[in-house]
Amino acid sequence: MIINIATVLAGTMTNPFDGGYFQGLAMAPLEVVTACTGIFGSGAYPGYPGSLLVDKRTNVSYNAQGEMGRKYLLPARWDPHTSTCKTLV
Repeated sequence: MIINIATVLAGTMTNPFDGGYFQGLAMAPLEVVTACTGIFGSGAYPGYPGSLLVDKRTNVSYNAQGEMGRKYLLPARWDPHTSTCKTLV
């Protein structure tokens, strides 16, 4: 459920007025995050999220670090300049 909320937020931030960038047909567009479903780190493929950092204390994977040391797992996003999914790690 958390990843669904993050996807909606990313779509809203990159396309707040519903006329921004999308990939594919106008009737069935893929937005900036939905084009890269399941990709979280470099080297990802179906069934494998990619290379991620691992918290030594909790043994949980993450790819971004926020304020106060909070760790997050964020999806890759589509880069229209390189036509590839960009990851943080």
